Amino acid sequence: MKAKKFLSCCLAAMMLLSITACDEQPVGSDTAAGTSGGPGVTSTTNGANTTTDPDANAATDAEIKDLDTSTYTPDGNAGVVKYLGYYDITVDQKCKEQVAIFQSDVYGGKIEWISASFGDGYFDKLATLIAADDSPDLLTYELEAFPFGVSKNMYEPLDDMLNIDDPIWADMRDLIDAFAYKGKHYYFPDRIVTSYALNYNRATIQEHGLPDPYDLYLNGEWTWDAWRQLMMDFCNISDDHIGYYCTDNTVNAFVNTTGVIVVDLLPDGTIINNLQHPDVTRAVEYLAEMGRSGLLYPTSHPHGDWVSPQVFATASDKILFLGLEPEWTYIASTENIQNPTGVENDIHDTISDFAFVPFPRDPQADAYYQASSCYGYMIPKGAKNAKGTIDFIMCNRLYETDENIKQQIRDDHVAPAKVTYTAGKYEGMQKWRITWDPTLYDLWTEMKDPEKFSFVIEDLFGFGAEMKSYICQTTIDCTFAEESWSQKVNEVAPMVEALIEEYE
Repeated sequence: MKAKKFLSCCLAAMMLLSITACDEQPVGSDTAAGTSGGPGVTSTTNGANTTTDPDANAATDAEIKDLDTSTYTPDGNAGVVKYLGYYDITVDQKCKEQVAIFQSDVYGGKIEWISASFGDGYFDKLATLIAADDSPDLLTYELEAFPFGVSKNMYEPLDDMLNIDDPIWADMRDLIDAFAYKGKHYYFPDRIVTSYALNYNRATIQEHGLPDPYDLYLNGEWTWDAWRQLMMDFCNISDDHIGYYCTDNTVNAFVNTTGVIVVDLLPDGTIINNLQHPDVTRAVEYLAEMGRSGLLYPTSHPHGDWVSPQVFATASDKILFLGLEPEWTYIASTENIQNPTGVENDIHDTISDFAFVPFPRDPQADAYYQASSCYGYMIPKGAKNAKGTIDFIMCNRLYETDENIKQQIRDDHVAPAKVTYTAGKYEGMQKWRITWDPTLYDLWTEMKDPEKFSFVIEDLFGFGAEMKSYICQTTIDCTFAEESWSQKVNEVAPMVEALIEEYE
């Protein structure tokens, strides 16, 4: 079964991410109170380019955007929307500007965060709240929403609340349909996001006279074999050179470049198990051969078994590629070098040497496939303020499609305004903000363009930790431990099928 293709999706469906240093769970807030603007426009006051002492964990001030609401005019009575999540969307870099707009008087909304632990604890708490008739109103989409959550009746279908034929959703129609479950739509994602990329240091490439992967990509030469040859050339230079660090998830992302979804949940509820598909076998065995050739990061290494972007920042002279989400890796690696120990040592207004490219193209595939994902919100069963949540969902979608905002976001990344501290020991000094390479920003945007790629959204992660363990542990064992793929697959296949049968 080939990948879900969202060929009518929009280039404009781009993820708003940090224009400053960010971590997985950013802290601090600088959103300003909103005021009503002109007809059809939500206007919020622009945060001044000042901030307080960083010892107080103040987030960088970001410009709060004006949003055109002429195509969906809120009534100003969204009310309190209770959000259950393991991070606070009111301060998270992906969402805080949208929240600021929603909390202006044009929407009249208020996000109230209910904290939940990550993983199984999140769904346990959600189930408890639903059973007690104390449901939250808003949830972010999580991988286990499909099929685990919807099969347990944890979410409200949105067909009677949102109009899938509304032109604002036209570019996302195929994606919305792909997330249907047994004929109902539970999720209207507002944007496509990148999942994984190959992160590298351009200085390392140049130092050893190697071809830049970005140039190979531009020339249509970025294939599995070109990637492997680049790693071979790098590793042949020195015994302490490593070609690629990957996780179990990024092994699966490489498999997805074949266009095959390992476990595919269809809108009618049918589940297709492609674990023994010949293209899956071909991809895993290709990686395993690279492991046997000494190109992959060994499981025991001085850097440890987890190479974070921060570790990669100082190890990228020895590790050629790191397989992780590109925006996070680019920012965190750059921050580690340019903002290492405090304001006195910051490097300002400088583009770093870190870079990224998509996973290479499978030369045998019929298109350029990439593992991808999306971001958006869902409504839990029993929500008391579904109307307010719909207003918030529409606010986020308007934000993603507003042409003026998209240009402002690009400007914020490649030419960020200077911010200075107005209090504390760093008063008058400039706060560090990342300056994106314009070429990389445009590539990051391109990596969410369905005209350039056919996106693969892998469903196996929606079946819970047990399914992930069976499949991902098998692929990682065969990649690093040199175990037989055919033997391991035969061992886990019955267990995978048993899990699938529970949903059928």
